[in-house]
Amino acid sequence: MSKFYDENNVRFINQLDKLLKQKEEDYGSFDKTSWVMTQLLENILTAHNGVKVKVSIRIFGIFMVMLKLWRILSSKRYFKDNHDDIAGYNELLRKLIITEEKSNGK
Repeated sequence: MSKFYDENNVRFINQLDKLLKQKEEDYGSFDKTSWVMTQLLENILTAHNGVKVKVSIRIFGIFMVMLKLWRILSSKRYFKDNHDDIAGYNELLRKLIITEEKSNGK
């Protein structure tokens, strides 16, 4: 690997960490929000279908990535924040899955 690649990779990770910290300060914990949104979706779907519906806690992060992709697809211009947000949601989702697997003994 080249030194240029290593430096850019470190710079990207540092920028992503900074973005995630700022987003958490602004909007609260991703893990807590994922749990709340999952519970809300489960309750709505259960009420609508008349049977208990379970939703993966992963769905919120996946949905947010899809929303940002839709914004990119629908926009005629480039908005850096959509791309930054996708990277951020992907990293938060990755950490959530790792934590979930550890707590399930996988």
